[in-house]
Amino acid sequence: MSRPRFLPVLVLLTAACTAEAEPPPAPVPAPVVEQYRKWPNGPNPTGDPNVFPINVWMQDPSSVENGVKLGTAYPAIGIGAGLGLWEDEWWYLRREGLVETGWRVYVDAKRVDDVLRDTEHARNYVGYLVADEPDMNKVYGDVFHPDMQPSAILAKADRTRAQDPTRPTYLNFGVWMGTPGGGVGYGHIEKSYEEDMRTYCAAADIASADYYGWTHPDRGDRVGAFSYGEVLDVMRKWCGPDKPLYGFVETGHPHDKGETITPDQLESAVWNTVLHGATGINYFAHSFYPEGRGEYSSVLTRPEITERVKAVNARLTSLAPVLNAASLPGVTARSDHDVPVSVLHKQAEGARWVLAQTDGNTALPRSGAARVEITVPVRSGTAVVVDENRTVPIENGRIVDAFGPYQVHVYRF
Repeated sequence: MSRPRFLPVLVLLTAACTAEAEPPPAPVPAPVVEQYRKWPNGPNPTGDPNVFPINVWMQDPSSVENGVKLGTAYPAIGIGAGLGLWEDEWWYLRREGLVETGWRVYVDAKRVDDVLRDTEHARNYVGYLVADEPDMNKVYGDVFHPDMQPSAILAKADRTRAQDPTRPTYLNFGVWMGTPGGGVGYGHIEKSYEEDMRTYCAAADIASADYYGWTHPDRGDRVGAFSYGEVLDVMRKWCGPDKPLYGFVETGHPHDKGETITPDQLESAVWNTVLHGATGINYFAHSFYPEGRGEYSSVLTRPEITERVKAVNARLTSLAPVLNAASLPGVTARSDHDVPVSVLHKQAEGARWVLAQTDGNTALPRSGAARVEITVPVRSGTAVVVDENRTVPIENGRIVDAFGPYQVHVYRF
């Protein structure tokens, strides 16, 4: 496969002798994977640091694309589980496809009794999808639905957890939860906007929120990769520092208007969620068009997307021990030309890691090439830039490197 124009570049900096002694390391928080151990039938029961959860929204494992059932096709490109199983009268056929292919899914919370009875296939059921976008779905047309209020959603989640404590509850939210201006337009407030959001998130053992910044028809100044990481930043306010939060990225045309995401845009969005603390990834594969037609597995029907998703997933998996480690302070970045830069600092496998991406913001929504200066907790040394046949010096606690638009470098020292 030819190298994409701004494919994130993995850069390993081998540890070098430093001219000055490093200060004693600060205590490292527990890695996020430790939380998964409490769910014996969940996505990562052993807390394996090599597992980085990658899911796709609402797919039918018994359906066929390119001659292959989806429950087989998705694992082949690194997507380990589905979020939801099309809860309708044909659920039993989809369940048969699930069992036949050996795939795994989060099922609707109303299926707890079915899951508990099906002990033979316990591993196929990862957890329970309690609700989708309850923050946005309190009203259908002119009808108010109290079952979507925060207290009702929390009660539903608590009942589910009481019935089956071996699997996590999952909730996906919308723009009221996941965007900086979410409080504007949020209606039918139960207590206050802030308290409602915290109550919603308390219902989720694992949570996400969808905002498709590259393709949204009303993007305004929020078009770009930065808007995906922004969702993670906002959700951290409501969900706290420790809850597993997954990034949500489209693979096609998710609105009846708007744009179709490109492979480069997709990749930039995935990495931006990761650099803002996503502990897993969800792909939204549904596509809708103005004339009313739609498709539901665009990650598989768009060959250029299939190949890119497979490559991105492989890279995420290879970096899983790093991504699963706790995020640390102590690293900052700045660039010339005012190009915004996101950074992430980790400690894993006996080394420190810094991930950096030139992304964007509302003032400068499009990324550009830039020379970036990154502060690191090592005073001096020489770094080997693997895959680029060059070295980068660490001088006065800084790495200076060149970045292309939306490019990611991953540094180890």
